[in-house]
Amino acid sequence: MVYEIPEIIKIKEYKKPDVRGGIVIDGFPSSSLVTPLVASYLVAHLNMDQVAFIESAHFPPVAFVYGGKPRYPARVYVEEGLKLVAFVSEFNLPLWLSRSVANTIMDWSLKNGCEMIISTLSVPKESGDTKIYGVGSTGRAREMLSNAGIEQLSIGVVPGVPGVLLCEGRWNNFDVVVLLAEAMENTPLFAVAAMLLEALTKLVPKIKIDLEPLYREAKVVQDRLHSLREVAQAAERKPMYA
Repeated sequence: MVYEIPEIIKIKEYKKPDVRGGIVIDGFPSSSLVTPLVASYLVAHLNMDQVAFIESAHFPPVAFVYGGKPRYPARVYVEEGLKLVAFVSEFNLPLWLSRSVANTIMDWSLKNGCEMIISTLSVPKESGDTKIYGVGSTGRAREMLSNAGIEQLSIGVVPGVPGVLLCEGRWNNFDVVVLLAEAMENTPLFAVAAMLLEALTKLVPKIKIDLEPLYREAKVVQDRLHSLREVAQAAERKPMYA
């Protein structure tokens, strides 16, 4: 299948990693910040290397600064030994861009010989404990969920980039898994992210992370992501100067 990706989104690569047979993590925000929170944890704790950035005239005109170095608001990281890729962005993605972003991720994954895409999502519930579900685009993906002991969603709606990835995965017979957390609105976001990471490591055992430090550090990362999102939203309205 050949995608015709709109020129509104471009991936520019610093280097060309070998990720054939690898797994791609979607870290674009959808309904909440939990998606980039999960991806950012993986990048930080696996010491993943930035290999590309994603640009678009429709992205916020900002540079995020870490350690004194400017970074694009959407980036691609790789841990080549694990064949693991993470697409990460902190800004609030307009809903109308979801299809183009999802197709860009799918196109890159296919061109680079990757075998699977995993996305995460959090949706609100009125009461009860947080519950993790999985949705798979193919029989293979659903079997992986079953083997990992992750309950599969029987009926529901998956919005944004994760939803488009599921549909495109089914069309292309490409394995896509969305890990979905149902949580009350007052549940701390970092706790939901940690539960999703735990499910992700069950799904992909080669990804080994000590989750205890994540529970301790997550609040700091969550506050940073909230701050970055506020800066990006403000930049869409007017330039900001130090």
